[in-house]
Amino acid sequence: MKRLFIWLLLIFLASGSAVSPALAKEKTRISELTLIVDEESVGVSFFVENCFSPKIEEIIQNGVPATLTFFVRLTRRRKLWKDKRLASLRVTRTIHYDNIKKVYQVSLQETKAPLVFKHFWEAKESVARVENVRIIPGRLEERVTYYVSVRAELEPVGLPFRLGDLLFFVSSRKTETDWLVQKFKIGFFVVPKQDKES
Repeated sequence: MKRLFIWLLLIFLASGSAVSPALAKEKTRISELTLIVDEESVGVSFFVENCFSPKIEEIIQNGVPATLTFFVRLTRRRKLWKDKRLASLRVTRTIHYDNIKKVYQVSLQETKAPLVFKHFWEAKESVARVENVRIIPGRLEERVTYYVSVRAELEPVGLPFRLGDLLFFVSSRKTETDWLVQKFKIGFFVVPKQDKES
């Protein structure tokens, strides 16, 4: 029994660092980041590309919910001091396949009733796209550089943890993106870039 446990532990650790070459080509990332800025708020829209790996899709098709969480930050750039974070948002989307009704339900944080889709591709599009989420930090000043940072995490909820599912669980647990940062001043924008941020 002790040897079996050691073997399982070694497989568990080895699988955590193994990445399929096919999955490595399709990196999950934020794209289509656009801002609508006025003097008192910033509207943020974006899309998450490749957020559903084949294994995550298989988990969802088996009726296990998955939650996509977006982290949005608005920061003011300062030359002689540490940059000042003005506001942070956490937005969630949950997708769940109803095996009885044969439909996909998407729960949005900003709406009470879930959206219902017959096709998986429609549900995935709804989960991965965020439209005009508003950040309201107070009055924004001219001639000051600000930047919006966006990151996403996708994680299955309530996975069954049986011994036989150990490798499947480890390789499918979470998908996340790097931060995408877009600088702006009142009146003009700077092209966004993929950037890692603490």
